[in-house]
Amino acid sequence: MRAAVLCVSSTLALASCVVVNENKPEATTSQQVAEAPNVRGALSGQRQLLVSFYATGSDCTNLGYPTLKVAKAPRHGEVSVEQGTALADFGKGDARNVCNGKSVPATVIYYTSVAGFIGDDSVAFERIGVRGAYGYHAYTIHVR
Repeated sequence: MRAAVLCVSSTLALASCVVVNENKPEATTSQQVAEAPNVRGALSGQRQLLVSFYATGSDCTNLGYPTLKVAKAPRHGEVSVEQGTALADFGKGDARNVCNGKSVPATVIYYTSVAGFIGDDSVAFERIGVRGAYGYHAYTIHVR
């Protein structure tokens, strides 16, 4: 079995990785769909980085940009999905931890609330990884 790895980086450059069986891309070790939404914070009317998705090889090279589509748009703001960079952050047991702290190409998502809005908003994305892995990512955003 060959496996690929897709990593997700949060605003604090933390990454969670999904190991994908390349022979059966829908089989992953992630429980992202069943988990509660991720929680983020934002200041009213200001652009805020929500999350970054990247695929990095063991030599820190870019394996491509994951594709993201807005599945549920926010009600009180807007999101943008852009190609950018993120700081790699892999666990100690991961061979790619030599990349930690280095800037890697990433698909980056930003959120901006309507000016003056205070409260909770939410957004969800569908992700197709560079090797076809699927993920659904939901976020609750506390806007202050």
